[in-house]
Amino acid sequence: MKKILIYGMGNPYRCDDTIGLKIAEILKKDIKNKTATIKSGSIDGLAMLDEIIGFDKVILVDSINTKSGVPGDVYKIELDSVTSNSSLAASHTIDFITALRMGKKFGYKMPEKIYVYAVEIKDNNTFSEKCTEQVSASIPEVVKRIIDEVSE
Repeated sequence: MKKILIYGMGNPYRCDDTIGLKIAEILKKDIKNKTATIKSGSIDGLAMLDEIIGFDKVILVDSINTKSGVPGDVYKIELDSVTSNSSLAASHTIDFITALRMGKKFGYKMPEKIYVYAVEIKDNNTFSEKCTEQVSASIPEVVKRIIDEVSE
């Protein structure tokens, strides 16, 4: 059985940036797959390396702010396709892509697959524990997609 990690990322006090944390809390109740571990937190790339070691598949859930996206849009990104100078790679203070390369270089058991479910945000500057309406509306879709993926 393959070990799966689902990790919701974000800041619980920055409006839409809390989306990954909210989705992880729902998944903790709804996922029945015993090989799946669900965690959440505010974490940077290098610390994330410690979290993912030993898992076969990792699904990160986070917010994203692109130039042309519509708040609530959902993207599934395979990290093999992300370059180190992309906005996703630097979204949490330390370049996660560089952390992954370091893990491989030092011989850690790295996941075979790493995906990010990213939700386009509207506001990550307002002090609030609630997401905007457009971003909140995307939660059921992301939850369903992750449950379906983990159930396969």
